[in-house]
Amino acid sequence: MPEQPEIGQLVRSVFRAWDAADIAFLVLRNYEGLPDFTTNDIDVLVTPEQRGRAEQVLLAAAREAGFRLHNRAEFATLALYLSHGESNAQAHFDLFTALKWRGFDFLDCRGFLRRRVRDGLFAVPHPADEAATNLLAYLIYTGKVKPKYRASITAGFRTEPARVTELLARTYGSAHAEFLVAAGAKEQWGAIEAATGVLRRALILRQLIRHPWGTLRSLLSDAGRLMRRFLQPPGLTIVLCGADGCGKSTAAQAVVEGLGGTFSPPKGRHYHWKPPLLSAKRRAARGSASDPHGQPVRSAAASLAYFLFHWLEFFLGSHLRFRPVTFRGGLVLVDRYYYDFLVDQRRYRLRVPLGIVRLGYIPIKKPDLVLLLDAPAAVLQSRKQEVPFAETERQCRAYRAVVEGLGNGRVINAAQPAQKVGSDINRAVLDFMAERARKRWPGINHG
Repeated sequence: MPEQPEIGQLVRSVFRAWDAADIAFLVLRNYEGLPDFTTNDIDVLVTPEQRGRAEQVLLAAAREAGFRLHNRAEFATLALYLSHGESNAQAHFDLFTALKWRGFDFLDCRGFLRRRVRDGLFAVPHPADEAATNLLAYLIYTGKVKPKYRASITAGFRTEPARVTELLARTYGSAHAEFLVAAGAKEQWGAIEAATGVLRRALILRQLIRHPWGTLRSLLSDAGRLMRRFLQPPGLTIVLCGADGCGKSTAAQAVVEGLGGTFSPPKGRHYHWKPPLLSAKRRAARGSASDPHGQPVRSAAASLAYFLFHWLEFFLGSHLRFRPVTFRGGLVLVDRYYYDFLVDQRRYRLRVPLGIVRLGYIPIKKPDLVLLLDAPAAVLQSRKQEVPFAETERQCRAYRAVVEGLGNGRVINAAQPAQKVGSDINRAVLDFMAERARKRWPGINHG
């Protein structure tokens, strides 16, 4: 596992600050490498009454360690994303106050903090609580038992069967609790996974019948959380543009890898030119990749027809494809996008008046951030010679004019080594997100 000195310093600072502030907390899972290493997020359980204070103390400690808040999302947990001001290192804390699925408690965790076990700088759950959490946190959401947790689930169920059964019975009833503990102790994962639907129905019905008003309040609170997340999605849409040879493909890979601490790659989407919708099963109508200007331009009528078809796909695709990804906290990455129509219609064999193209841009969903990979024409031509030198120069000027005219446009020096370009892009993205976070939540200490 690679060293993470900044992350280790941050985690130590946060844990010590919470202790100093008398905030009761425990790390729910994946704590084996802490405080020096973390594989992804740090799942921390606090009481509902102390969550706000825990967040403020965390952000203050982060600032002292050289980190700042660059994203904040209300999932079933409060997700806080932090980045180092110099190295771009990223950390992700999830603050839990309950263990919920769609507004319902999939496990009663009210006694977890009372039973916690101290482990150096932090506390961990009692083995029975940890085993039940490791089983249900993944099973109720996905219908699967996560392989990495199977050994710890079995160990907990075998050593603490009575305590685990009592814990599970509060949510699922005695019969289901006894089945889960017996099956988990015998490693009968297929049987447990097959019972997912029954377990979901049990927890829903029991909570609606036994705690109707509390469940209603939880469901209304969950609906409000989802609405807030819809209006201010925690994900991000980025467009990479530039003339041929600027390194868009390499830069895209650097963005996905470099921002992996903030945007989980499985949640993201990477599109070339536009999100496919109407033309999902056929190649977009454009020039050859090796000779983008090699085919004759269409007639005015054919150009307009092709433009309108692809405009419609831009319009529908941008609104229907982007929002679901950003809503769940993913990264949408697009090469070129609609800006190509303003710079290089010839690539798509089009001749459409710029007035129509600009008018068509108005209803298209705008990306959060547009990054121009810019370099002298001579540098770009040394990498790719798919168009004449004069055309590369013209495209460079045109792209700069377009991106510099955007409020969300940034220019990256693409003449640098690929590693430095990737670092500069990730810095630009994290700076943008930190500023967005300050605007969205002006009342908290951002670090």
